[in-house]
Amino acid sequence: MKVLLTRLTAFVGRHWLRVGLIGCALLLLSQKQVNFNLRLGHPASEPLPATTLPERPIEATSSAEPLYYTDERTAAASKDSGGGFFSRFNIFASNSEADQFSLLEKVGDAQVAAYLERFGHVAQAEQKKFGIPASVILATGLLYSRAGQAAGARDLNNYFGLGCTADWNGATGRSGGECMRRYETAWTSFRDFSLHVTSGSFSRMTQFDARDYRRWSAGLQELGLNNDGTLAAQLQRTIDRYELARFD
Repeated sequence: MKVLLTRLTAFVGRHWLRVGLIGCALLLLSQKQVNFNLRLGHPASEPLPATTLPERPIEATSSAEPLYYTDERTAAASKDSGGGFFSRFNIFASNSEADQFSLLEKVGDAQVAAYLERFGHVAQAEQKKFGIPASVILATGLLYSRAGQAAGARDLNNYFGLGCTADWNGATGRSGGECMRRYETAWTSFRDFSLHVTSGSFSRMTQFDARDYRRWSAGLQELGLNNDGTLAAQLQRTIDRYELARFD
C-alpha cells in the first residue's frame, strides 16, 4: 500500500496539469448533470411564454359556411420575399405575385390613373348594387387587364381574366392561348365580374362587409378565382400601392 501511494504521488507530480484539467472537467459535467436532472424532475418550475395570439372578432355566420381570413404575417412575408427566387422568372411561376404585380407597375402611373378615372365610378356603382368592395373590383381589374393594356382587355374587353366555363353562353375569344370570355363593352365585363363573384359557390362572399377588402381578397383566392394561389396578396398590394380603399 505504501509503495502504491508513493507511485501515485510520483505520477501526480509528473502529470499535475493533466490531472487538474481532468478534475475540472469532471466537476463541470457533474454540475450540468445536476441541472439537467432538476429540469427533468420539475418541468413546471419555469413557466413557458404564452404563444397563442388573440383572435380578431368575426361576424357570426352559419357553421356550414367557411370563414376566410387574411394572415397578416403571411402577407407581410410574401411582400418582403417577393414570392421567392424562382417566382421572379416566368419559367417557374408565370402567374406569380411578383410577375403580376411587376407587370402592372411597368405600365406606369399615368395609365393606372387613367384606368381609375375611367372605371372608379363604375366600381363604386357595382359596390352599391352587389356589396363588393370597389377597391377589390378595381384591383382585380388592374392586375388582370394591366390597367387596360393587356391583350385580353384590348381585344376582348375582358378586364378580369375570366375564362370560358360551362355556364358561360356568351361570345368567346382567345388570349394567351386560352379561351376567354368576350364582352361588347368594358362595362359588361365589370357587371359580369360582379355577378360571377356573388353567385354560385362565390355567393358566400356576400356575408362580408362591402369595405372589408382583406376578407374579400382572401375569399376570392380560397374559392379559386382564376386558380391564382397568390391572389389575396396581389390584391392587397395593389390596393395599398394605389390607395384604392378611398373608393370604398
